[in-house]
Amino acid sequence: MYHPFENLKNYIEDNEFRVTLFENKVHIMNYQELISIGNEKIILQAPHYQMSFFGNNLALSKLLDQEILISGRIYKVEISYAE
Repeated sequence: MYHPFENLKNYIEDNEFRVTLFENKVHIMNYQELISIGNEKIILQAPHYQMSFFGNNLALSKLLDQEILISGRIYKVEISYAE
């Protein structure tokens, strides 16, 4: 049976790492740690890897706990898995 509040509960309790790419913005949820913040490179720790964002005029905005928005001209995203 369908429970109308199930979707709301799943949204509120969402702990999954998530990256959403937009034009000139990246929305990130549930990251573990910000490692480096610069105007040309931002590095963060995800659950199983590090993500690096390269660009020009990068700026970071904190939205909620473990939620950020990176804006600027992003030209490369790199994923590095631990060995």
